[in-house]
Amino acid sequence: MARKKSNKIINVFSIFFSSVRTYFLYLDQCVKYLSFPILGQLISLTVLFIIVYYFNTNIDNIIKLSPFFENSKHLYSLFGIVLLPFFIVFIKALYDYIIAFCALNILFYTVSNKKKVKDIDFDANKKVIERKIVNYIILIFFVILMLFVPPLIFIAPITWIFLCLAFQVLSFENEISAKRAISRSIELVRGNVFSTLILLILCGFITYWFLPSMFVWACEKVSFITFLIGRFEAFVDLLNLDALNDILAYVNITLDSITISKYLAEMVVSIVVISFTLPFRCCCFTQLYKLYDSEKIKDFSKESDEIIARATGKKRKS
Repeated sequence: MARKKSNKIINVFSIFFSSVRTYFLYLDQCVKYLSFPILGQLISLTVLFIIVYYFNTNIDNIIKLSPFFENSKHLYSLFGIVLLPFFIVFIKALYDYIIAFCALNILFYTVSNKKKVKDIDFDANKKVIERKIVNYIILIFFVILMLFVPPLIFIAPITWIFLCLAFQVLSFENEISAKRAISRSIELVRGNVFSTLILLILCGFITYWFLPSMFVWACEKVSFITFLIGRFEAFVDLLNLDALNDILAYVNITLDSITISKYLAEMVVSIVVISFTLPFRCCCFTQLYKLYDSEKIKDFSKESDEIIARATGKKRKS
């Protein structure tokens, strides 16, 4: 038993380092594929905030431009029309990123342990997922419900261990519902909890803490964080911080515009890094799925052989 556990741990580390290699092997194509889903969200949100900021700070001057704007319905209708294209871009980019989450699983299922494929057909992978879009949305809803709704939030870390392969199951297995994808993930992880936890910790440490921290540090060195702080400070100044600090006074916390702006600047850099490391996480858990799935097939085969052997032995005795 101890030997089997040690083999699983070795396999997990092998998957991790193999995924690092595969990630950098396809980094150029993955960055190109994810550029619109990630930067589209970031840029459209930035433009939306700039328009809202400009509207709030210059509303009196806009009204003075024409009697047409003196009617609040006209003014806010125009405001909505200006915002709409950027909102549509944001929704499209968010949709593409969500689809990419499963499309990348299919990609790494087919290319892992192979020589580099020069031109990946991302659209073909995307179409496979879009055919399952209803179950995919239901699965996302289930995962959000299980991870972020009280009192389930208190067992979210444990829940995530057993749900970590649900999207891989939905990506690879045909005619499967969201509910079955969750139960199948639990089925695959059960008995492999420790090795699954090791891979989750490794991926979490590298992609959610180490790399974002390194990029934040690098951005601070070139004064990019300072630049972002200056941009965010203009928006934060619109907030009623006095009212917020009155609430936070009960826990002895005081916030100012610079502190909030610094946090937002670092968060933006971190989110971009985390988003672009999505292919690495997909590769890790796709290979983990393949490992557990093949083990299950071996277990079934072994069990079948034992049944046949017992049956044959009884026949011989008779």
